[in-house]
Amino acid sequence: MSVGSPVRGESTRGPGRDVPLRNYRPSIVLRLLGGVAVALIVVASTASVAVGPTLTLVVLGLFLVTALALFAPPFALAGAILLYGLEGTIKVGLDRELPGLGVSPEALGAGLIDLGFLVAVLGLLADDRMRTLLTIWGNAGRWARVALALLVGWLALSVVQIAATGDLNSALAGFRLTQAYVLAAVAGALLLERWRPEQVLTALVAVLIVIAAYAAFRAVAGPSADERVAAFSRSTTPLVPSESGVIFRNTGSFSSAIGLTSYLVPAGVFLFALGLFFVRLRFAAWAGVALVLVALVGTYVRTSLLAVAAGAVCALALLTFTSGLARNKKIALGLAGGPLLLFLLVLGALATNAVSGGSLEVEQRSSGVLRPFSDPSLQLRLERWRDSLDVVQANPLGTGLGTVGSATLDEEDGTVKTFADNSYIKILQEQGPLGAVPFALGVFGTLIGCAAGVGRRGAAARGLGIAAVSASVSFFLLAWSSEAIEQPGKILAWLFLGIALWTAFGPTERGSPTGAQGAG
Repeated sequence: MSVGSPVRGESTRGPGRDVPLRNYRPSIVLRLLGGVAVALIVVASTASVAVGPTLTLVVLGLFLVTALALFAPPFALAGAILLYGLEGTIKVGLDRELPGLGVSPEALGAGLIDLGFLVAVLGLLADDRMRTLLTIWGNAGRWARVALALLVGWLALSVVQIAATGDLNSALAGFRLTQAYVLAAVAGALLLERWRPEQVLTALVAVLIVIAAYAAFRAVAGPSADERVAAFSRSTTPLVPSESGVIFRNTGSFSSAIGLTSYLVPAGVFLFALGLFFVRLRFAAWAGVALVLVALVGTYVRTSLLAVAAGAVCALALLTFTSGLARNKKIALGLAGGPLLLFLLVLGALATNAVSGGSLEVEQRSSGVLRPFSDPSLQLRLERWRDSLDVVQANPLGTGLGTVGSATLDEEDGTVKTFADNSYIKILQEQGPLGAVPFALGVFGTLIGCAAGVGRRGAAARGLGIAAVSASVSFFLLAWSSEAIEQPGKILAWLFLGIALWTAFGPTERGSPTGAQGAG
């Protein structure tokens, strides 16, 4: 029996009397004080929700993320990813509730969401203590290490270039929008190591389906009243003309259609590939894919369908070349990729035109899927790329961080002063070849290294690795036609890259998810 632990029925010595432990009850005063405290908390919470429901719910979400970061860090990160998926809804709500706060609702919303992400990552780092990261580095092959070193070098150069940029505020804003989210790759590498992967994957799939379901609902029902007002006030959310007026590009719970596609493209590919390998998650994952496609059709962003199709083909190709299937089955799977790509493109074009109600302009834009080089919007994008390359030629060291993209947003009229319509050209214009080359080689070199590494893993880890690699590939392909690298979906792209690193070069199979369909 331990010292100082009274047994049942013993008494403790109080000031002048003995109080039996089994009969101990809080005094009436303490019970009254507790009741009053609970009542005050309920009243304060109710008043807070009535006055500012969005701010109250976001703050409560941050408290929950913080608590999870202390006791269950992977689920804290899942909560942070949910907050990123609601970024547009949060900003619209703050704009309505806090008109005279003296701070931009968009800046406040972004700051709160970033805080939740940072807390979750710190929780993962504290829980792992760098052990998994060191293991990944030790297991990675020579070329994978070179690719990772290039990414680290790009980040180091970016930090140096912050000081070299004339406008420090713009430089910091540009760094936060683009480079800072590489931290999500670190989080992805730690996400599944010290907790049961199937539980974490279930939570992640649930988050992605919630965001996709709301976006699909808005694609069919149209935007809410607040979202409609926001659509008119933002030049970043174009309206598509139709015979009956205008058609709103679907933004779901995001600030723009591009933001929505940046999130749903990697999410859809990840869910598609998970359904190929994990029987237990197949129905939910593929239902999520259907929701993603419905939502993407409503954005009228054709390149999103191309990116999803390319990601799906990538998953099938990796399955074909890394599995132990018979040769004829591998050939059949490989040949299925081309028709799948064509089917998704044609389906997206037809569905977009059908939803539009026969708008001549939308019909012309949809036909651009099959005749891309005759599409006026593509010609405009190519012209913008040429202009950006002329700027690069005149500024070989770059124009500085924060000089292209959302960091140049004019808050008065809501317009972005300088943009490139291409994430790689954006980085090239800001940082010159010295920054753009390490970034591109680092990203795609790491993806190639991960694709090779997952082929040497067991069926479960290989399936998860293929899903993560394909999802990340789809995002970085989408980045060729937009500045997706600074949109909310970047957190998923880097997260999946980190998961791919863990599955390819992480610790042994003891941490691998279970329930995968055998492919080897």
